[in-house]
Amino acid sequence: MRAGSRWRILIAMNSPIDHRILALFSACQGIDTRAGFLDDVYPLLQQILPHERFVCGIATVAPVAVLDVVDAGFPDVFVDGIVDGRGRIASPVIRHWLMHDAPVYFDDAVCDAFVEPEDDAWLAAFRRHGMRNLLAHGVKDLHGGATSYFCFAGVPDGGEAGTRLLQLIVPHLHAALRTHYRLKDRAQDVELSYREREVLQLVCVGKTNEAIGTILGISPWTVKVHVRNFMAKLNVSTRGHAAALAMKNGLVTI
Repeated sequence: MRAGSRWRILIAMNSPIDHRILALFSACQGIDTRAGFLDDVYPLLQQILPHERFVCGIATVAPVAVLDVVDAGFPDVFVDGIVDGRGRIASPVIRHWLMHDAPVYFDDAVCDAFVEPEDDAWLAAFRRHGMRNLLAHGVKDLHGGATSYFCFAGVPDGGEAGTRLLQLIVPHLHAALRTHYRLKDRAQDVELSYREREVLQLVCVGKTNEAIGTILGISPWTVKVHVRNFMAKLNVSTRGHAAALAMKNGLVTI
């Protein structure tokens, strides 16, 4: 951790909450390395919103493809199993947030309002790991690009104060996480044809073969051929994996 970062965190620990928030906003804007999120942003976040575990990520929603994750103590089952075998988002908390686009608080007292029969394994893991509660919020990309999501476990306050705080800080965390993602090492561009790139761009925003065909003026069968070709070149087996790899390697823009 840089000396300036340590000074900012030490000052924030002994300052009023509004000064801590200003320090957090500054840290979010100042990230210049991948380590910056955990080294500079996260210690301030822990001071402002105390919690036991934290995870955040950036992903496409249609199709669902996780692009980047920052994990501070969450069990692997919640991080690696965010998408089930059917391509469905496994977390009822994430689904609830996507539906309502507002901060979500979850504990056993509100379980019936969130959990569906298919969520039994998720709920069992939640209880098995002693997570007590979850407080979550994020930022949707309304243009079909990357959406960010931030989840805190074991928070002392899931009421109105915690909700207002998340609404205040999450846009800044979103900016920091996008920088964290953009600083990932970019692989060499895969050699795709112009038409394959066009089709891939539309796949990344969730378009079906029929919709892509209409947009580009080609048949759905031709679209299917292009999809098969770029999936082979990218060495992936699903459209979601193709979208994630394309965004990671800069083959399309978010």
